[in-house]
Amino acid sequence: MKESKRMFIHYISGLIILITGFIHLIANNLPSIGTIVHESIFYPVNLIILLSALLYHMLNGVRVILIEVIPGKCAAKAITWIMFLVGIALYIYGLQVFLNLFWPVE
Repeated sequence: MKESKRMFIHYISGLIILITGFIHLIANNLPSIGTIVHESIFYPVNLIILLSALLYHMLNGVRVILIEVIPGKCAAKAITWIMFLVGIALYIYGLQVFLNLFWPVE
């Protein structure tokens, strides 16, 4: 994937974080609206989108910093793959925590 496309997705994920984070804050801090939002399917979906956007935004930022610090095309590919694998592991862990939070095993 071209670097310009990665950065465009990075900017879009920042916007998604802003929107979903605002919904999360409203749901948790306004009791009248929060109960309505928490009881709907919209809230868990919002949290999954927030998790995805946060992970991409964070890991892409770290990847860009590491590529600036460690120059070289081979290092850039290695850093990209390492960030991808770390992202997959963190996403699986985040989904596990999320599923246990909303649908606990009894």
